[in-house]
Amino acid sequence: MQWTFSSPWFKASLQEVVKGFDEQLFSALNPKWMPMKVVRFDGCAPGDKVQLAIGLPPLTMAWTSEITEAGNEATRWWFVDEGTDLPFFLSHWKHTHRVESREGKCRVIDHIEFEFSSPIYKMLLPLMRKQFSYREKVYPAYFTP
Repeated sequence: MQWTFSSPWFKASLQEVVKGFDEQLFSALNPKWMPMKVVRFDGCAPGDKVQLAIGLPPLTMAWTSEITEAGNEATRWWFVDEGTDLPFFLSHWKHTHRVESREGKCRVIDHIEFEFSSPIYKMLLPLMRKQFSYREKVYPAYFTP
């Protein structure tokens, strides 16, 4: 399956947004109704890892992704994280984060490719979609003073 979510354009420079892609933003992107703890956040460069604990103890699931690709151009910046240790309901995860810039404004585009480990887990689609659509509002609010 594939999804693409895009934030509205917001006033910020590409450099400001790139600099702001850190652990604090990562935590802000998670809805309050979805319990998640950042266990490890190395950054957004190839080889970096992000490790999460999702859920509430004792039902916490591990999620580890590795940054496998990154690029930087005059008007766009991106990186790709791929799941290496996923929750039981996912068998594949590839997430491209792309920031585009024009005329002093930016937008963030999340492109996600994923597969469920069993068709029964498709029932989680509405929850996952809600979680990622939440980001569309967070990016402009986070980066606009």
